[in-house]
Amino acid sequence: MHIRSRFKHYFNKYIVESMQRKLMGTLLLVMMVPLLIFMLISTHISRGAVESSEISSNLSRMELSNSYIEEQLNWYNDFLFSALVDDKLVPSITTMDNISATNVFNTQSYIKDKLFGLYNGDEDILSVKLVSYGDRRFYKVENKDFYIENEYDEAKNNEAKAAIFKVDPETNSFTLARNIYRFEDQKLVGKLEMQVSFSFMEHIAEKLQSNEQESILLLDNHGNQLYTPIENDQSIKISEDISTKLNTPKGTKYFTKDKDYYFFQELMNEQIILLKVVPEEVMMVGAVYIGQTGIAILLISIFLTIILSIIVSNQVAKPIVALSRKMEHVEENNFSVEIDTSRSDEIGHLNRKYKEMINRIKELIEKDYKREMENRDAQFLALQSQINPHFLFNTLQVISGMALKRNAKDIYAMTQKLAFMFRYITNKRGDLVYMKEEVNHLNNYLYIQKVRFGDNISIHLFVDEAVNEAIIPLLTLQPIIENSFKHGFESQIEKGHLKIDIQKVFDEVEIIIEDNGVGMPIQVLEKLRGKISSNIESQNRSIGLKNVDSRIKLYFGREYGIEIFSKESEYTKIILRMPYQKGSELNEYFINRR
Repeated sequence: MHIRSRFKHYFNKYIVESMQRKLMGTLLLVMMVPLLIFMLISTHISRGAVESSEISSNLSRMELSNSYIEEQLNWYNDFLFSALVDDKLVPSITTMDNISATNVFNTQSYIKDKLFGLYNGDEDILSVKLVSYGDRRFYKVENKDFYIENEYDEAKNNEAKAAIFKVDPETNSFTLARNIYRFEDQKLVGKLEMQVSFSFMEHIAEKLQSNEQESILLLDNHGNQLYTPIENDQSIKISEDISTKLNTPKGTKYFTKDKDYYFFQELMNEQIILLKVVPEEVMMVGAVYIGQTGIAILLISIFLTIILSIIVSNQVAKPIVALSRKMEHVEENNFSVEIDTSRSDEIGHLNRKYKEMINRIKELIEKDYKREMENRDAQFLALQSQINPHFLFNTLQVISGMALKRNAKDIYAMTQKLAFMFRYITNKRGDLVYMKEEVNHLNNYLYIQKVRFGDNISIHLFVDEAVNEAIIPLLTLQPIIENSFKHGFESQIEKGHLKIDIQKVFDEVEIIIEDNGVGMPIQVLEKLRGKISSNIESQNRSIGLKNVDSRIKLYFGREYGIEIFSKESEYTKIILRMPYQKGSELNEYFINRR
């Protein structure tokens, strides 16, 4: 009992009541326990980390190889399709009867040259065949020889216009075929077929294989081995592995079997499978090195931790205790405490920064009330700016209702269009809108201008339905078309014509706005182009065009924007280009928030 009391006394005196020793003990405990735990579980962690890293690396390399193979297969498809774009091809296989011997010879020579052109297009092409369904004849180039058969009994059961892909396990190759249709009546008149060896994968497999113990295989969708790009002595049970693969969850691109890792990619609508087999010992080769390195790091860390804990506890404890007491005074709203800033080390820097923080707190407290009042004023102004547009819109609606009651339909229509325009401008909470919304707003604006100019102007608006869901910056079209009325038609005597075409061109949206207004001299046109492309502010017609051009470049890139063409007394044409992007594909930041 006496020993226990003495132990408790010394423990409280030298440990509990001493911040320096408590800090030393805490640092030792905090640093040593994780290091010891790391010692015990390092093997498991390193195995998991190495396995995850190797799996991720192999999946990435498989995806890259998949892209390379798909690109090569697409090249063969494009190469075969290019042969069909020939106006002599269809006549050569449909007009062989009742023609002179000379023409027959010329036609066959043409077919022979065309097939040899395809055959020699790539060293992995095994054969090229042209089938004529009309006279049941086919022409073939194989092993550098040209063959003609007058009896052809193959059934015409596939009339697809896309490429026909078929795997041939017996020859380790695949065939790529395209049907030939006569242009006049789209009648199926023949087929062009190309047989390609899977040997084109050799260079892809060499990059995919990072260790000679790994195996690269090409299989069909039944698990039959089609091709082994790199020879390997390892025996693999293909059918069992593929059976396991088919039972894996959808989206999984690897599985384990008998301590081996199987990575695969499906190609050509799952007709062929690229398989990589990695033994477990290859996957885990880095785990042993990590374990050995971990032990060395553990021993060094233990030694350094002991030394550093002693140094830190001596240098930090006392000034920290003094600083904590000053903090207690500050907690009681006593900001006049004296803090020692004479030290030049980190503790002195901490003391100086803490003193600066106290001074800033004083300033913030003094400014807090003023800031709160300013925020209230800003909220009131924001609320007032929201109320006024709604009030004006509702007033326009009341006016249109009164016009309708008095059977003033023209006034009703004009007021409604103006109200809809105002609601469109003021009710949007985002900078990007759907094209169909912008076009609807434009129709309201054009209606008002049509009423204003009457028969003195004709307007043609064409909108491709494919661009309805595309996105466009708010109020892009109206400012440009407004320039046509303001600068193009105001001083014109002849009847005005305004043409607006909005359509999808490849992966872009193209908007063409053309009028037959007064146009611009070349000097004015060049000056206008310069103002739009520069940062100079303008007070004339370029301010609206510059605003539109700047917003398009801001959202979609500097390669998009406005082009201007004009000729004095003849026309003005403005072309807007932007990428075709659907609103559903964009980040929520770029979509209207309703």
